[in-house]
Order: sequence, then C-alpha cells, then structure tokens
Amino acid sequence: MANDPLSQFRKTPTASNGGTVPPTEADEYAAFGTKDRVRRLRIRSTAAPVNAPGYNILLNVVSDGQDGSNFILVYSVLLVLVRGKNLQKMVFAIENEMADYIQEFDPGKWQKPTDATAPLIESIEIKVVERGSSNTDTQH
Repeated sequence: MANDPLSQFRKTPTASNGGTVPPTEADEYAAFGTKDRVRRLRIRSTAAPVNAPGYNILLNVVSDGQDGSNFILVYSVLLVLVRGKNLQKMVFAIENEMADYIQEFDPGKWQKPTDATAPLIESIEIKVVERGSSNTDTQH
C-alpha cells in the first residue's frame, strides 16, 4: 500500500503488509480514553494484568458524586474499586459506555500531570466474584 490515496483520512495507520499498526504508548499520562462505540472497558492496573470486561455485564457504577475521589464498577463477575482525583468525567464516560480504557498512574512510566483538574487514578483494586453476592468475603 505504498500508494494509498486515503491514508491521510485513516485513523489507524496501516502497515506495509496490509495490517494495522498497533498503537504506541503515550508519553503523557491519561487516566482514561474515550471512543464513540465501545464494547469493552480495558482496565489497566499496575499490580494486575489488563482486564477487559464487556459493558454488557456492567451492573452498576457506584460513585461519590461531585467529590470525584472514588468509584466502584460492579460487574457480574468482578468488582473494581478506583481511587484518585477528578474522576467525575471518567464516571460519566463509563456510565455512557464511551470509556475505552482506564489506567492507574505509574510514576515509573509518566511524569505526574501538572494540571490540578486533570483526572488521576491513584489505585485500582480488582476482586473476582466467583459466586455472585453469596460470596462471604464480598462486602456490600
């Protein structure tokens, strides 16, 4: 595809063999990313592998409202507790199935954002729920 007249309009660059080029990791930290149509939310924690549960199994989003310091994602198979700062826009994006990913801040990869109003995820805790709400160590 050396002579691709539509390349300037493509959102995803194409490789010379016809495939797509995987996205490169950003130099600056972004707590979350959005897209118009998202089927799964990629959850990137520094302590766990990347989880990508589908929006179709998201049962509830529990947040602290205007404070924006924490929220819980209640899935049929896991619970995700997110703590940080300025998380209101992220919660809105998740509630409207527009969040593509959320990621915990890793000081080894990125510099801390200088904007005091930027969202920042300080921790992500993931708990797998094996037997739904009948699990004795799951607190409600």
